Amino acid sequence: MRWVSIGALIAAGVLLAVFWGDVPDRWISHWGVHGPNGWATKTPASAAIPLGIGLLSWLLFDVLAHGISRATGGLPRELMAVVATVVRAVGLAIALVCAALALALPLLQPRSSLPIAVGVPLVIGVVVGTAMVWAWRETHRLRANGVTLPEGYTGVFYSNPRDTRLWVPKLAGVGWTINFAHRRAWPVMIALIGVPVALAILIARLAR
Repeated sequence: MRWVSIGALIAAGVLLAVFWGDVPDRWISHWGVHGPNGWATKTPASAAIPLGIGLLSWLLFDVLAHGISRATGGLPRELMAVVATVVRAVGLAIALVCAALALALPLLQPRSSLPIAVGVPLVIGVVVGTAMVWAWRETHRLRANGVTLPEGYTGVFYSNPRDTRLWVPKLAGVGWTINFAHRRAWPVMIALIGVPVALAILIARLAR
């Protein structure tokens, strides 16, 4: 997976170099509430910014995944490898988004942020969602093959109806995660996601 991420970024850089003559002197690089509010000028440095962000993001998630796969903390190494793969999938999704933006912004020159607003969550959702489904199937396969896994963990989620806790320690890393079998789990998740989204929409409307 790591080489797919690097390959996507390198391929985007090569294509950008090949079609450099078609790149305009100036292109939109950012949109605000009222439309475009940021532009990039035709220089190798400005064109490479999305690629640089993608490379740094890939490096961050790859180092994190490597640490997770090594620091088992007494947990089965096979399970930590599953978690590490999901983390690498997040890095892959960001790398693909950055590679696409590096090509689309100067070459396709979108006049609206709508394609980006739709495309970015779609790419991330498909890649990370596929990794989540794979992790769910892989943990079931490990259990079927006799690997002893902590009760309640399926993929990277925790769901244990016999556990009365709403918040439980993360399987890997620092922090807490939700017990999805708890009766308050989904109301809490909806609040955690819905409140920031509602505030963002309200602020955007007030800014108009």
